[in-house]
Amino acid sequence: MSKFTGILKLVLKSLISLCLVGGGIATVIFLGKAKTESDQPPPEDIRLVETQTVQPHDSGITFQVDGVVVPYREIQLAAEVAGRVIEKSDKLRIGRTVSAKEPIVLIDRRDYDLELERLQEDLEQAEDNIAEMDVQIAAAEGQIELASENLVIQTRSTDRIRSLVSRNATTESSLDDALRAELTAKTTLQSQRDQFALLKATKTRLENVRDRTKAEISAAQLQLSRTTIASPIDGVVVEDNVEQDSYLQKGTVICSIRDTSKLEIKCSLQAHQMKWLWESSTGSTEAKKRGAYELPETPVTVSYRIGNETYLWDGKLTRYDGGQIDQQTRMIPCRVQVENPLHVQRVTDDGDVDTLAEVPTLMVGMYVHVDVHVNPRSPLVSVPVPAVYPGNRLWVVKDGKLQRREISVAVSSDDDALVYAGEGKIQPGEQVVVSPLSAPFDGAKVEVVQ
Repeated sequence: MSKFTGILKLVLKSLISLCLVGGGIATVIFLGKAKTESDQPPPEDIRLVETQTVQPHDSGITFQVDGVVVPYREIQLAAEVAGRVIEKSDKLRIGRTVSAKEPIVLIDRRDYDLELERLQEDLEQAEDNIAEMDVQIAAAEGQIELASENLVIQTRSTDRIRSLVSRNATTESSLDDALRAELTAKTTLQSQRDQFALLKATKTRLENVRDRTKAEISAAQLQLSRTTIASPIDGVVVEDNVEQDSYLQKGTVICSIRDTSKLEIKCSLQAHQMKWLWESSTGSTEAKKRGAYELPETPVTVSYRIGNETYLWDGKLTRYDGGQIDQQTRMIPCRVQVENPLHVQRVTDDGDVDTLAEVPTLMVGMYVHVDVHVNPRSPLVSVPVPAVYPGNRLWVVKDGKLQRREISVAVSSDDDALVYAGEGKIQPGEQVVVSPLSAPFDGAKVEVVQ
């Protein structure tokens, strides 16, 4: 009995399942064959957008880079003569400023004074010797004239005696005596000439001694002048290695002075910024072609901010710093030169500008901003920043429809972006969308609202 009941329950369950499956299939078939009412076409999707006009940009590009102030030059002063320091300037201290040609160290000069005095006495002696030699030379010239006259007389006498001998009016011995006297006159004349030549050579030697003494005097005067050590430049003392009464050897480093008349700024530019610089018309237009490692001198503005005030200096981007690309940053190091660090302008947040006469100037180690203004040859247009969508693209409204434009942004600020213009790109006068767009596509219909 129980077995029959189990079979009956199984059959009932199977029938119920089959009924459910059949009802579902019937429902699907019925719904598929049911006629639906024809849907109305959806209303046309017209988007409301705000636009602005693309403006041409002819005033170039101003980009900003960071830099650090470095010395224009730093000079080490060394003792050029040996001696004891008898006086040291109070300005020769670390952090003090010194002026060009201002004496800062005096070395004992007595030994050099004595040496100069000795050489001057030697010069006077050499001048006296030359004067004495001039007298002897003049006397030798007189002796030569007398010997020449005596030779002429002896020659005439010999000629007369030779004539008498030819007429047998005198003896041969008389002729021999005359010839002997003529020979003696010739010997005397030659001796006087040799003495004259010797005196001239002696005078030349004395003149050489005099000239050498003069050169030694010039050297002694130079050594004497080096006992006073002066600063060659206007600058600030950054190293002080000497004290008064200390003894200095030749070559001892006394101090290091950093030039304050000019300063330089180390900065680095990216490759596209260097391209702007090479193309810029603000650089120098020299007749000769610039070398591969020379930059056009480009005006820049150096700024340093303290509180709500910004200080400005005029400078020039002058040259590469090493002529190579930094291996870590992949940027190009350059140098900016500030010709007059003391000429500074102050700009407040209110926009007031004034030129200051006495302010702390640029100091080595300062981190500053460098604004470089260039005029690249590529045409540029100005578009609002909200018009630039992700992926560097713009949406232009033309004939009531959207058009996508791929762009290349040169530089951007908080409000505007400078974009490269040209054929197939964005053009001045076109209308760009500045309002948000949801899933935009080419050809979408739009309506411009103010």
